[in-house]
Amino acid sequence: MSENLKQKAISGAIWSSIQKFGLSGISFLSNIVLARLLSPEDYGCIGMLSIFIVISTALVYGGFVAALIQKKDTSDEDYSTVFIWNLVVSIFLYGILFSFAPTISNFYGIEKLSTILRVQGIVLIINGFSVVQTTLLRKQLKFGKLAKLNIVSALVSVLVAIGLAFRGWGVWALVVQQILSSIINCVLLWSTTTWKPSLVFSKNSFFSLFSYGSFLLLNDLVNNLCDNIQGLLIGKKFSASTMGLYTQARRLEEVPTQSISQMVAQVTFPIYSKIQDDKERLNRAVKSTLSLMNFLNFPLMIMMIIIARPLIVFLFTEKWLESVPFFQILCISGIVNCMQSVNYQVVSACGRSKELFYWNFIKRGVGLILMLFGLYFGVNGLMWGMTLSFYVIYVINAKLAYKSTGYSIYSQIKDSMPLLVNSIIAGGLSYLICYIEIHYVFLLFIQILVFIISYILFAYITKRPELFEIYHIFNKR
Repeated sequence: MSENLKQKAISGAIWSSIQKFGLSGISFLSNIVLARLLSPEDYGCIGMLSIFIVISTALVYGGFVAALIQKKDTSDEDYSTVFIWNLVVSIFLYGILFSFAPTISNFYGIEKLSTILRVQGIVLIINGFSVVQTTLLRKQLKFGKLAKLNIVSALVSVLVAIGLAFRGWGVWALVVQQILSSIINCVLLWSTTTWKPSLVFSKNSFFSLFSYGSFLLLNDLVNNLCDNIQGLLIGKKFSASTMGLYTQARRLEEVPTQSISQMVAQVTFPIYSKIQDDKERLNRAVKSTLSLMNFLNFPLMIMMIIIARPLIVFLFTEKWLESVPFFQILCISGIVNCMQSVNYQVVSACGRSKELFYWNFIKRGVGLILMLFGLYFGVNGLMWGMTLSFYVIYVINAKLAYKSTGYSIYSQIKDSMPLLVNSIIAGGLSYLICYIEIHYVFLLFIQILVFIISYILFAYITKRPELFEIYHIFNKR
């Protein structure tokens, strides 16, 4: 990687970290408050409808965001074409959701879901106005500006949601939070970016971008469907409360996993796109990314499995205690989340969207079969099936990335194993604290302290390069 590009990558990674961990921190802290004010059923209602919002959002983006970033010479015509397309499609999809809201409500057997979906769906149109501005900032590696805008919009919307929850708004506090966050973010993007649409729609530009983005769109649709179908299955087969327990467990698990993987995707995709023709540089970049991400992700997942029970009671009170096994199973799947994400970004950045599309049907099909099979053993069986599907996805993504990087799955696992072993040893030492009869608050903090000290100590003794690299990066900054 050239020195200038490397500096941009480091700067982008830091700002992206600030954004992702900042947003996750805001979400995490607000969720602590909201979970005490709202019921599992309130969260369950939002969780049941998430699959419809997520699928619609993927259709609005249409793969054009990745296509604009991947394309080396983008014109104002390209951006304007995508802007018009996003806006028209978002309005069309909102109309479909509005019309089918009663049908979806009848499917779950919960009458109020119809009104909730009709109001919540407005975020599609709002986001349609700001997709291109966000894409421009990402393409220009201006992650600092993005971080500030997103954190401000998240913080304001969270404070409003907490106020509404205190006043007894229930599930509507969560709906208002989503809509208000989108509105503020859209207004800030339009007021701080210089680009404005020229209202020109070019067929040539559209088909040029769509030829690449169409396969990513289909990939995103399949991915989002499979990632959220467990919510649909739990909501239909079990109760709204069970759905709420699962939703809360997933939100807590996603604080670190999604923050890290999205941070990786946001930074690595434009970087990998710039060096896609240099296999040796790409190999080094992927190795470096995986080692740093695994150094952070592995210990986080193992530690959260160990401290799950006192953590959930401490954060959300005992009414959420039944979500503990859901949370622990999700953390096991989160161990490979960053690894599969990095490999996916490599294949996507190298323009192999068609190949991703074909293989996506295979890996997601296997994953769906595993989840449906697990469903026969109850909700925990469904969760284990979903976990196994994550490992299948990682194996296939790593195999595909090998063609572009020469970094085999065997080498990836071999390089990652010492970090995983260190994490498990630190977790074992932390788990021994459970046998001491003390208040759960003290138990929680002592377990965390023992884990962190043990992990860093093992990393220092074994001279893990990731530890020293992270120290030098932040020391320099």
